[in-house]
Parts: sequence; C-alpha cells; structure tokens
Amino acid sequence: EEQQDGQDGGPKPPMPAPGERFRSARTNFSRFARSGGSDRRAIRRAVRDYVRSGTGGSKNAVRRMAPSRAAAGKALGVLRGLQRDGMQETLRRLNLQNLSGGSVQDIFTGLTEVVCQDGGSIDEAIARDAWLETIAELDQFGIGNLDALTNDQVTELFLSFIAHSIEVRLYQEIGVNGFKLSDDLDDIEAFDRQFRDYIERSVRDSFSGDMSQLSDMSDDDIRHVVDTTYLEAWELLEQLGDMEG
Repeated sequence: EEQQDGQDGGPKPPMPAPGERFRSARTNFSRFARSGGSDRRAIRRAVRDYVRSGTGGSKNAVRRMAPSRAAAGKALGVLRGLQRDGMQETLRRLNLQNLSGGSVQDIFTGLTEVVCQDGGSIDEAIARDAWLETIAELDQFGIGNLDALTNDQVTELFLSFIAHSIEVRLYQEIGVNGFKLSDDLDDIEAFDRQFRDYIERSVRDSFSGDMSQLSDMSDDDIRHVVDTTYLEAWELLEQLGDMEG
C-alpha cells in the first residue's frame, strides 16, 4: 500500500485495520455478486464504501494508485509523441524501431515495458493488467494509423486505461470473493459485465479534461490531467453511492 502523506491538511489519522475498513465494501460487493449483477444499489454502495471507509476519501484513493498514475502518465506521453512527432520518430526515441511495421496491437503490446513499471508488487501488477486490458480493446477505438491519432481516440485510450485500473484495484481489494459466490459462469460473466460497465460509464461521465492540446502539454501538465481524472472518477463514484443511502 502506498503510504499516505499529510500534504492536504497535516498528518493523517491512522486507518483502521484493513479487514475492518473494507468490510462494508466487501459485504456490498458480495451482495452485488450474488445478485448476478442485478443489484445496482449494492455495487454503488460497495464502491462508495471502498473510497470513504477503505481508503479514507477520494484523495487517498488517488494516492494509493501511484503505479497506475505513473503508467497513465507514460501512456499519455507516448500518445503525445505519436501525435506530435509521428510513429517512426517516437519509436526511435524509445529505442523500439523493431516495432515499426507491426500492427497497432503489436506496437502497443511492445510499449508495455515503456508504460508499466517492471515490478512484482500488487500495485504494479494492477497497472500492467489495466494496460493489457486496454490493448485488448484497441479494435473498438478505430485506430488504423498511429501517425493520424485523433483527439477522440487518445481520450478513449486514456479513459479506458483509467477505468480498467480502477476495476482491477477494486476487484483486488473488495471483489476477490465475488467469484466464489457462484459456480454459474453466466452469473459471473453477468456481474463482471455490469461492474465494468458501471465503472467505465462513471469514469467517462466524470472526465472534464481536454485532449485537444496534448501535443503541447508538458510532463507536469500530463501528471495534472492524470491525477485530476482519477480524483474526479473517485469523487463521482463516492457521490453515486451516497445517492443510494
């Protein structure tokens, strides 16, 4: 776990033991899983309780995702290079000229070591899983030419990664028991689909950024966009849970 700091108002009070602070979130997630994904109130409450009780608020939820934030920033840096300098120059700068001529899928897979830290921690594994899940969806974004990436395609790629990293994080911390509650593959697929749809819609609904100026963004600008996007997503997920009482 990433250690909390006091930069937003002094030292943070000690958090409850992990088993206690995630209990409500896990209970609601299990209820959602048992319903086969039909109990929408339960998943909204589960994620709300994860943010509020499990992490101590949306700002702490953002802090706890340092490797995912780093990966999102590196991904945006690569996309900035592709838009500004083109594919050949970007691959040359990254010493990945051998990827030139490959499919879009092959090139993005080859960028995995650039985007993701090569470490063994759970947090680093979450970032890597999220990146690989984003690659698996590339066909949906209509990307045929990396020398002609549109702002909409960049936005879709970025938000897909953000959503997947949140999904994997939640599964890892509060959803691990969900798969044990049913032997029915259809039920498991149903609640997984509903869960992912909820997170992905929330990430898109909360996003207030603008990717039209990516080619002019500095690394600091990119870090700000990444952190703001995570914060807005966690804040909306917390608010949606509050609407369920």
